Amino acid sequence: MEIRLIAMDLDGTALSADRKHFSPRLDRCLLEAHRRGIAVLPVTGRQFSLLPPALLGDQPWRDLVVVCNGGELRRLTDGTVLAGHYIPAESLLRLVTLADRLRLPLEFSSGGTLYLTEADWELERAIGGPLTFHLDEILSRHGAAAEDLAALCRTPGMRFEKAMLSFIPDGGREEIAGALDRLEISWAWSGPNCVELAAPGASKARGLWDACGLLGIDPAQAMAIGDSGNDIPMLRTAGLGVAMGNAAEEVKAAADEITAANQDDGAAIAIERWALGERA
Repeated sequence: MEIRLIAMDLDGTALSADRKHFSPRLDRCLLEAHRRGIAVLPVTGRQFSLLPPALLGDQPWRDLVVVCNGGELRRLTDGTVLAGHYIPAESLLRLVTLADRLRLPLEFSSGGTLYLTEADWELERAIGGPLTFHLDEILSRHGAAAEDLAALCRTPGMRFEKAMLSFIPDGGREEIAGALDRLEISWAWSGPNCVELAAPGASKARGLWDACGLLGIDPAQAMAIGDSGNDIPMLRTAGLGVAMGNAAEEVKAAADEITAANQDDGAAIAIERWALGERA
């Protein structure tokens, strides 16, 4: 099949271990794809304000980016929102009630700022471990304390592109999944203990559809690469879905092909093989 668009997740897929840059091999692949007229579409759960340096240079392929798990489609060059899907206040209020009942730390994202209560901030600090990067690299720069999340989500003019339950104990996964299914909200596991939430109907697949519609490309001519649960809808929507070698088993099961792991340049290998037609 002819590949006209490469949709790639960032963390755990395209970004190197520093979570900031692409490997030299992947940089070369993306430049070659652009030279051949193949569109490059980063698709991430990150907010626009949290995009890594790999996307902020002067690469000739820079055009569109899907952020907040499909909550927004933006132009990389100036941040213009081309499509936006935001979480209704009613859904946020039900989420606050659920988080309080299960005693889970909850974060709301609006305009790239992450809002959480002081109590939840302290809870995340106490958990530490898997939340260290999030605390040190994200909340330290983009976090803001909110006295009352329920009151915040009723604030006129505020739009919430994303929410996150940042730590769910292993034994609570089944309960939280059942509870979230009863809310009018989109959700997906972005890690073994983290759930990211978006507007009803928003997903990385929706972001891929939005971008393809704008570019005049059939999603059947797209290749998607990812490693986490929130990538599954995108892998199933694209004509070719490729799971990273480091992906969870359910992600691999949803993919058409499996490439090498992130640390072994799996994203570059996938692009070389299936988009550029280069065989090792």
